[in-house]
Amino acid sequence: MFLKLKLDKCFSVLAVSVFTLLFHAVNAQVQNVYWIQFNSKSSNLFLPKESFLSPKAIERRQKQNIEIVENDYPVYAPYKQAVAQVADSIIHTLKWFNAITIVLSDTNKMPQIRNMSFVKKIQKLDVYPVAEKKENSKLDFSLKAIEETEVRTEYGESFNQTEMLHLDRLHSMGYRGKDMFIAVLDNGFVNVDTIKGFQQLFSENRVVYKHNYVNRNDSVFGSGTHGTSVLSCIAGNLPNVFVGTATQATFALFITENNQSETILEEYNWAEAAEKADSLGVDITTTSLGYNNFDGGFASHTYFDMTGSKAVMTQAANIAFSKGILVVNSAGNEGTNSWKFITAPADGKDVLTIGAVDKNGKIANFSSRGPNASGAIKPDVCAQGANVAVLDFRGLPFLSNGTSFSGPIIAGAAACLWQSDSTLSAAELKKIIIESSNYYTNPNNDYGYGIPNFYKAWLSTTTKKALVNSEVISTVFPNPFSRYCTLFIKTSQKGEAGISIADISGKVVFKTAIPVFENDVQLLEIKESELLSAGSYYLKIEVNGSKKTHRIIKTDL
Repeated sequence: MFLKLKLDKCFSVLAVSVFTLLFHAVNAQVQNVYWIQFNSKSSNLFLPKESFLSPKAIERRQKQNIEIVENDYPVYAPYKQAVAQVADSIIHTLKWFNAITIVLSDTNKMPQIRNMSFVKKIQKLDVYPVAEKKENSKLDFSLKAIEETEVRTEYGESFNQTEMLHLDRLHSMGYRGKDMFIAVLDNGFVNVDTIKGFQQLFSENRVVYKHNYVNRNDSVFGSGTHGTSVLSCIAGNLPNVFVGTATQATFALFITENNQSETILEEYNWAEAAEKADSLGVDITTTSLGYNNFDGGFASHTYFDMTGSKAVMTQAANIAFSKGILVVNSAGNEGTNSWKFITAPADGKDVLTIGAVDKNGKIANFSSRGPNASGAIKPDVCAQGANVAVLDFRGLPFLSNGTSFSGPIIAGAAACLWQSDSTLSAAELKKIIIESSNYYTNPNNDYGYGIPNFYKAWLSTTTKKALVNSEVISTVFPNPFSRYCTLFIKTSQKGEAGISIADISGKVVFKTAIPVFENDVQLLEIKESELLSAGSYYLKIEVNGSKKTHRIIKTDL
């Protein structure tokens, strides 16, 4: 389900069209769905890796020292074909699980499959029989127009959600996700191919793959508006009006959410799409979907299923991470509902789960809470998701609510950080993002580890080896500055940093001290800088006898 749809008062985009239900011609029989798992992959294990993984997927594994293992190899086709001769149809083929899902209306044929020597497991999937669905049954919501604002930076209406993460500083250094490959898995991307805010994606050929796992075709632009707004948080680009977090990234677009029903099949759609994303060489997946309750109560999860590794979609998410993919998922919008907690796959032990805060950094009441059922901190981090700017299906900026948007905002920011240091593994990237967050030393199950500071994370990656030859590393940003500047300090020893600012005559105009910790980046927002007159100053730092000096320049507003 769309995570933000669980909010009674959330704002979204009015759906303009609907999907055709998967295998609509057999709606009456679709409840007879089975999971068929095979016991081996036979001679497929001798296939060359180039036959099932793209060069980019192989390169990603090599960079992160990840071996190609049995679950990377495709399902053995003769096994699949043998089952297909008995089944009505095959829905999913899942190599990570060495399994397929099938529709079998005549259950009297099941013994034929059960007696196949290569079949390891058969499980009936409880899918509610949906014969008819009303149009827009899940997507009839309104929008909140953005009022006039004084914010007229490059980012326009998306300024706050970007600055909150200190991502504007990475952007100013040229990191906007170039050459990073992001897969967006959602319900559809209406008008993305025609909206002005996405024009660059197509003029620069940066939508390189698309597939609809609900209708089993490549049509993704004709229905489903939720994905349009989700994608805008990353790729939308209307300078001075709205700018996403990684406007130079490359994308694969997948439809996995069925607007006309809510069944366990959507988890399998996602798993199949994640496998494809892996084989294409995707670096990051971002998903603003989550599952707990299904139509008719069939196959619904309980909170105790949110262990971090039980739900099929969660298992697939963890496997994707093991392949070197940063898996980003919105936490869900259950905070004010009886469920309250995160949903699958946000419970995943390896998933970077994103909660929602308002423009002031306060947790949104709707944001799903943790922990997962195993006691792990969830969400992992937060970004703005309350009254957050997005583009609607017409390409206009509107305010909306939901972790549906805080998730992709973080995914794009992560792409920018990864661009700055491509030697990082997905695990290292996730760790650095978490460690940069404002509640890292005192996490909780509302905010997780808090709101990441991507400039602090970047500084951490750029200075991780430099302390071998230096006791103190520091930088000031922005410099020159008009309203404020931030001092970043990293030291090789625990202690106290004495900080002073003097004018060119040597007169000290600002002085303070802050604690510093071994190999940890500390920040100091020098708000007093607003009181300085325009001119040159010297900022001095002293830690345990080691000194650094920066010349900083204050300009007029």
